Amino acid sequence: MDMATATATRHVRMRPERGEARGASIAAVLCALAAWWSAPAAAQQAFIEPSLTGSLTWSDNVGADRRDKGSGFVAEVSPGVAVSREGGRVSGQLNARLRNQVDFSGRGKDTSFLSLVGRGSVEALEKLLFFDLDASVTRDNLSLFAGRARGDALNTDSDSETRSFGVAPRLELRHGDTAATLRYIARWLDGGADEFDRQRLGQWTLDAGNATAFGYLGWGVSYSHADTAYGDSDSPDVTQEIARATLFINATPQLRLRLIGGHESNDYAVRKGESGSITGAGFDWTPNPRTNISATTEKRIFGRGHNVSIDYRRARSAFQLGWSRDITSSLQTLATLYQDPFFRLFYDALAASISDPLEREQAVRELLQALGYGDVGLRDAVIANNYFLDRRLQAGFSLIGVRNVLSLSFTRSHRERLGEVAMVNPQDDLSVFDEVREKTAALRFTHRLSGKSSLNAGLARTEARGAGIRRIDTRRTLFSLGLSTQLSPDTTGSLAYRRQKSAGSSSFTENAITASVFMRF
Repeated sequence: MDMATATATRHVRMRPERGEARGASIAAVLCALAAWWSAPAAAQQAFIEPSLTGSLTWSDNVGADRRDKGSGFVAEVSPGVAVSREGGRVSGQLNARLRNQVDFSGRGKDTSFLSLVGRGSVEALEKLLFFDLDASVTRDNLSLFAGRARGDALNTDSDSETRSFGVAPRLELRHGDTAATLRYIARWLDGGADEFDRQRLGQWTLDAGNATAFGYLGWGVSYSHADTAYGDSDSPDVTQEIARATLFINATPQLRLRLIGGHESNDYAVRKGESGSITGAGFDWTPNPRTNISATTEKRIFGRGHNVSIDYRRARSAFQLGWSRDITSSLQTLATLYQDPFFRLFYDALAASISDPLEREQAVRELLQALGYGDVGLRDAVIANNYFLDRRLQAGFSLIGVRNVLSLSFTRSHRERLGEVAMVNPQDDLSVFDEVREKTAALRFTHRLSGKSSLNAGLARTEARGAGIRRIDTRRTLFSLGLSTQLSPDTTGSLAYRRQKSAGSSSFTENAITASVFMRF
């Protein structure tokens, strides 16, 4: 569905909340939904949209294999629900689908599973105690070196399922302009494959400060202690501790400088642990209401760390640039699914034309589907047992016109594993290789043919290289072309052609045609 069609014909159900607490199948979401439905109705709005998606795909290489190029049909029926709520003490989003896929190619790959992504925040005590919750259940290709490209609807192998849940109570205190936040983060990560360790993160964080305490000068302190446990696996439990102090210098109302000092320790790479000092500097600059620039560089125990971000937004266009180098993990990566750069890119670009946040979120989801990005999910995440050093450059540009929408994106990443491998997992690239490099460039375009129809096209190129005991590389090219039309006020139909070619360690070509119908109720 094109942007104009989405915004003109969408039936958004906005109403005060009623009802008692209700159950959910995912434990981490249960608490959020219970609070959601039992909260007072005043000044609160909710968007609830049940839906049903049906699709039929023909592929000339269903198994994505170089030798066994079996063709056939794959059908899918997926009932779902999208829930959004803003205002009052409870806010958040939840998107869930029960995907049922039948493979008629004779491979015996029929499957049914829950696909879910959601986050929410509950204000338990006014302006004092809050609870943040998030959950995701996804299936997608976890390896950069084999199989289909990420985001492909046929990536439904049970071994590729990942489940992530998080609960984070936080206490917020304020005295004048001085603020402090105490937070405990509990996160769990599990996978469908036996080789994936069940990971649990327990992290305490304390942040306090006043950026304008002495006029031109301000202060800030932060402390973090994180423990990651791997259950009964052979992977050792690890710990990280970081303390920082920051001196703020308010040079102008638009420019704030930062001087940073601190200390850190962890045992991610060395079993006995290592520690060192942190020294660095940074700045935050807002030259005008449309532009935000932030940069930080620090000397860390792993070398030079940095985090640079540039955000520029106009009424119907947006540009984002990010450059970072830091230690991270799968648990931390999956916690930011709703900060997906493509989602934020369009969400910010539509702020002027669609002011209501609930309506804008739904419009962005429909636009991403039309452009071929698929659901918010793994896309640029990595699922690994070990912590890793992540160097990343990411840029994106979106332009939304009256009849056209254009999206350009580029990502380059270099991930280095920290520590030894307890078990090699073919779907965990960082257990097979010491380091993994990836470059992805994508161009997406949609053109409104009429008030009810749109033409969508996409081209993406990915290059991945793994290095360690052995070196391999994979190059993927993906082209898609589709037509979508509104069949009724609540029904959309589409027909799409997709061609993908993979060369290198995984060589295959595939041509696929998909017809689908999406209905909302």
